[in-house]
Amino acid sequence: MTLYPDNDEFGEPDEGSPASPSNRYRKGGILAIVAALVVGIALAFFGFQSSSDNTAATPPVPGSVVTSNQATATVPVHTPMTPNTLALDPVGVRAPIVDATVPDGVLTPPDNVKNVGIWVDGAPLDSVTGTTLIAGHVNLTGQGNGALFDLGTISPGETIRTSDAAGKSTSWKVTAVTTRPKADGVEESVLAGHEGPRKLAVVTCGGELQFDGGVGNYADNVYLYADLIV
Repeated sequence: MTLYPDNDEFGEPDEGSPASPSNRYRKGGILAIVAALVVGIALAFFGFQSSSDNTAATPPVPGSVVTSNQATATVPVHTPMTPNTLALDPVGVRAPIVDATVPDGVLTPPDNVKNVGIWVDGAPLDSVTGTTLIAGHVNLTGQGNGALFDLGTISPGETIRTSDAAGKSTSWKVTAVTTRPKADGVEESVLAGHEGPRKLAVVTCGGELQFDGGVGNYADNVYLYADLIV
């Protein structure tokens, strides 16, 4: 399942897609990578073989309330963090951050849904400028809900945190949490890379789980945007 609806079920760009990863520092090349960003990956690949399989939970949408069966165990706010961690303190989630691999121009989150992936061509966690892009699965068959399942329930004004490889913690103020139909394409602000003011973007799948020929895909992407707290 990808940010762009024109890709096939495994996230590979169609013929005529933008430039290859070798041109990734140009806007067109960046879009070629992120157009195929696998945020949740095609559910058929992980075992959703029939439209009659309705066991996958629907992720909460921005502005909704987390119910007791959706929430994970609460993590105390502002407790020490291990290196390379995303702390979604408002929903009690901590997720290890690993590099998101880019084979054949496809940015792929980690297979373990409890981990999240950082776009290696975006701003690194210890950067002083640019946008850090983090993506992860909302859920996968056999693993249940992912670390970002409740991303849409976080509200603007709340604080989330990241830690870099040295264990240094950075706090971020959430400025917006939005849902964008995949049919509308990728939100280009998440592709700022090393340029511009310091920002964080976290993306996962959301919306209605739709089945076509036994292949399940979420209709939307959920974007969380946050500014550095200094």
